[in-house]
Amino acid sequence: MNGKKFVCGNEIIAAWKSETGWHFFATEVSEIRRVEDETGGSIINGKPENDIIYYGLVLGPTEEWGCFSGRELEMDQRVEKIF
Repeated sequence: MNGKKFVCGNEIIAAWKSETGWHFFATEVSEIRRVEDETGGSIINGKPENDIIYYGLVLGPTEEWGCFSGRELEMDQRVEKIF
């Protein structure tokens, strides 16, 4: 399908894999948080950070659909962005 990847019929817009065996498949942007606007960003390691909150499938020892922080994944050295 034109190089697009899908999970359960939903297009994957970004994906990450962790050295610990977890995979994160974002299918939509749930929220954009910016330090300089009314959202105040996400508090990560005790300080506000610009962030994108994604909704998608998280696979590991369990399988779950839910929201996760793109910034937290970026900051974790054990996590690699697939696309």
